[in-house]
Amino acid sequence: MMNTSRFVLRRTCPALLVAALLAGLVPFSAHAQRAEDKPSPPEAPVRVELKFDFGRGPARPGFTRVPAGTLYADELGYGFDFGSKSVDLERAVTTNGSLFFFSAKVPEGNYRITATLGDSKGESRVTIRTEAARLMIADLATKPGQTVTRTFTANVRRPQLPAPPPNAPGASIVHMFLAGEAESRTWDDRLTIEFNGARPCLQSLEIVKDDTAPTLFVAGDSTVGDPHRGGPGGNWPTQLCQFLKPTIALCNAAEGGETSKSFITGARFDKVLSQMKPGDFLLVQFGHNDSKPQWPQSYTEPATTFKAYLGVYLAETRRRGATLVLVTPMERRANGDTVGAWARAMREFAAENKVPLVDQWTASKQLWTAMAGDVGEAFTDQTHLSGYGGYLLARLMAANIRKNVPALASFIVDDFVEMPPARPAEPPAYLKQSSGPKPTTPVP
Repeated sequence: MMNTSRFVLRRTCPALLVAALLAGLVPFSAHAQRAEDKPSPPEAPVRVELKFDFGRGPARPGFTRVPAGTLYADELGYGFDFGSKSVDLERAVTTNGSLFFFSAKVPEGNYRITATLGDSKGESRVTIRTEAARLMIADLATKPGQTVTRTFTANVRRPQLPAPPPNAPGASIVHMFLAGEAESRTWDDRLTIEFNGARPCLQSLEIVKDDTAPTLFVAGDSTVGDPHRGGPGGNWPTQLCQFLKPTIALCNAAEGGETSKSFITGARFDKVLSQMKPGDFLLVQFGHNDSKPQWPQSYTEPATTFKAYLGVYLAETRRRGATLVLVTPMERRANGDTVGAWARAMREFAAENKVPLVDQWTASKQLWTAMAGDVGEAFTDQTHLSGYGGYLLARLMAANIRKNVPALASFIVDDFVEMPPARPAEPPAYLKQSSGPKPTTPVP
């Protein structure tokens, strides 16, 4: 028998056909996307579990022994990196210098890292950083014969994006326009861990991919981004990790020259969204480059376009079940009102849309006022922070997260000690540590 209902629908008007489709009378798949337009299935999770033993003794079952002098190579997939000169001890590895790097080739994602530290015969003192100098553990000391284990979570990423279909707009790689960025440890194909300090002694490393760990993404400009050269300092996200519990990873996607607009148009936000999952967080700090009308392609006006782009961050973050946190830009060294209009617009947007906010602009003005004639110690020029300035703002950020962002506050370490803006702390000892090897390409 002829299916009269389907025959009638094919001869009726488009409006009735759409209504019938929405009502479920005709299977939508019969009139749906072309094959190349259908969404790609999600990639299967990749399991990674690496275990390394160091020192002269034999490796434990399930561990790979890494002798001193094993240099990193793509074919091997692990080893000491950036010219590190390692020396074997009885049960650990150390260096004749002040630091060494160890790298392992891994897919992008979050990794739970467990480091066993100490020397059976001597004292050890170590500071641990990951990737582009994100500070995980500061100045940990062990006595002779003492063994200490510490766990932390690090984020690894690539500049590539899932390629859009041939007939769809979009980018396949993050747009990089600053010299040296593409060669930084941020974007390479490995996880790099730095062991610094007076005498770093590493006994073993366990590196396990953790697809469930929440991620704290950061978007911003050069006042927020990690240093290309690495080193002991960095902006507040680089130094904030030491105040975070080991169950959360920080992915600092900020980069010099970016604005709230260009971070979106340059596919950096697409990269963040490609990794974002429910339970994650996105901290957004812009204003310094948004305030430059001489940059017509990326300038934003506080009351209109700036707020509009903040709306994009909010909508896309909430759509993925993550939490947006707005961070007002810190004020420049002269402590005037150079980015105040953007800070006030951000406060207004946060109040109107019930978005958590950290008012770093107000806190930084209080801090620079308290430092008075010593404020230059917190800066390298009129805008950019020194390692000391980054440390001070990291202390303020952790305190304000605990006060103003309840969902994220639980990830601040329990023994964190607040620093009032009117009483800036002394520089930590780790800021005097070696910065490691110089890059092979110039960095602005």
